[in-house]
Amino acid sequence: MDKNKSEQKAKKLDNTFHRIANKLNRIEKIPRDFGTDFFLYPSEIHTIENIGQNPGINITELAKKQGVTKGAVSQVIAKLEKKKLVIKMKEIDNDKTIFLKLSKAGITAFEGHRDFHSKIHSPLVGLLEKTSQDKVGFLEEFLSVVEKFCDKILKKEP
Repeated sequence: MDKNKSEQKAKKLDNTFHRIANKLNRIEKIPRDFGTDFFLYPSEIHTIENIGQNPGINITELAKKQGVTKGAVSQVIAKLEKKKLVIKMKEIDNDKTIFLKLSKAGITAFEGHRDFHSKIHSPLVGLLEKTSQDKVGFLEEFLSVVEKFCDKILKKEP
């Protein structure tokens, strides 16, 4: 493909990606029921998801996994702790390091989120099942390039 056509395709993909990003930003503002007494925002349930998959994770590791700041994670953890979904634990001889685990209600939310994703991911799973590994590999590489672009821009944030 010549450079001009590649630039046109890149612009079209960029526009599609921005449209999807805008929709994801709107979705971030919509709380959902995952089987607890509280509706949970995507940032909250994804934090629960990461803690459920990594019991004993600390705030620094959680921030890295989620691609957000430690301050952002701390704010979400404070909300989840208030809702009694997450339990903070300290090391016996180190008060600074805080480890996180899910409460019983947190486990309920974790399982509810897993059920939610199994339903909404089925079209994606079906598409991947009939797609060649080369195409999947390209998509993974494409998303990696987009993420690196985002990381580069975020490093220049004030």
